[in-house]
Amino acid sequence: MSTDPPSKETLDLLDSVTSLSDALKSGQQGAREGLLDVCTKLVSHLSHPSEQLLRLYWAQPTHLAVIRLGIDFKLFHALKHVSGQGEGATTADIASHCSGNPDPELVARMLRHLAAMGTVRETGPNTFASTAMTNAYTETAYEDSILFLVDFFQNVHQSTPAYFRENGFQPPKSGVDGLYQYTFNCKGSHLFEHFEKSVPEQGKRFASMMDLWSQGRPRWFDPEFYPVQERLIAGVTQDSEFFLVDVGGGTGHDIEGLKQAFPSDISGKLVLQDRPEIVELAQVDSSIVKQPHDFLTEQPVKGARAYFLHSIIQDWSDEVNTQILKSIVPAMKKGYSKVLINDYVVPDQGAKWPQTALDWELMASLGSRHRTQADHEKLYKGAGLKINGIWRHPHSLDSVIELELA
Repeated sequence: MSTDPPSKETLDLLDSVTSLSDALKSGQQGAREGLLDVCTKLVSHLSHPSEQLLRLYWAQPTHLAVIRLGIDFKLFHALKHVSGQGEGATTADIASHCSGNPDPELVARMLRHLAAMGTVRETGPNTFASTAMTNAYTETAYEDSILFLVDFFQNVHQSTPAYFRENGFQPPKSGVDGLYQYTFNCKGSHLFEHFEKSVPEQGKRFASMMDLWSQGRPRWFDPEFYPVQERLIAGVTQDSEFFLVDVGGGTGHDIEGLKQAFPSDISGKLVLQDRPEIVELAQVDSSIVKQPHDFLTEQPVKGARAYFLHSIIQDWSDEVNTQILKSIVPAMKKGYSKVLINDYVVPDQGAKWPQTALDWELMASLGSRHRTQADHEKLYKGAGLKINGIWRHPHSLDSVIELELA
């Protein structure tokens, strides 16, 4: 819309797109992530403010509404079923394979917007084909995540202005009296308690979303991430019954992945711990011990090589985290046991959108936050632990922090 010449920063971004495109073609690691970041910035630089506003508050909300409606009558299942090997299918054919008998014209209007937003492919007049994205939307974890975020948690975001006006524009300082409790009128109940007592189906969907969160990202036990062989396996003693305890491990995607990555190298039992109703959902190898446990109480597994906490620290205040860690400390064997924290260490400058967006989600849902390295160090020192090192995969934003008894 603007006739002004591009700025120097825009030209620099265009040069970066060119170089990163060449790197992607040659298979250079990190090129994909870099290209995504640069292209996002380039869209912002090239867009007029009015275009940005309409994209954010017009195109994206309607995009989300169409996706959510599509879940109701299995649009993406139908699209996957009939679109063939890329040639696509007519909207009438797609509509006839949906559940609930939706109007073909309604389906056509939805698919046009999905195509305009790049979610489906338009292969001809009134003809559309599925994509990797829409095929993913047929999976339970994706459907659960969409239902949780749109039908349930979007209410929290809608309440944000009113909450802050009533609370003097101060961030919540408690996990039981914040935005979430304000929205659902459940002051005094933590999000997870509210799930269990009032909306158990949302607890299941939340667990699915957490499983989905791990997909497509480097895993903490990958060789380029944290050196499991060198830091854990190599130091295991013969008298150690337990190798690793996944504290608050959800349905077990981390511990199952570790088992698969090191099928014959791990000596000692693997233990998955979480709330009873979550552990019950876990479908893990039969050798993995499933143990219901409240991590605010004394850790029952003594002398394990490692106690692993993935996205736990970010969910709680310093006071609660100190209690969680102090519940583990007595179970640790000095000079042998380690605590592994898989979490974000936010840079003092240059944080990326997954870090900043999740930081806001943490505040809204749990009254918690992400932490800088200095924040992490202060927290662990107060629990009687010290940092041995911090590892990060070159293509990931989260870190593994290794702790031992101070």
